[in-house]
Amino acid sequence: MKEAMNELKNEAKAKLLFWNKIDSKAIKVGLVFVFIGLIALKVFTTALTFDWLKNLFA
Repeated sequence: MKEAMNELKNEAKAKLLFWNKIDSKAIKVGLVFVFIGLIALKVFTTALTFDWLKNLFA
């Protein structure tokens, strides 16, 4: 369990280091929009799937 927590901490530190190395604000804004877009796409497709399943059994 402790090893898993250390691995998660190391991964988070690596991602934060990567984020801090990016100098361009435009690239940072672009990455944030891509991340939000991926989350929105996942939510949208999941909602459509559940709606389709609900209509299938209705």
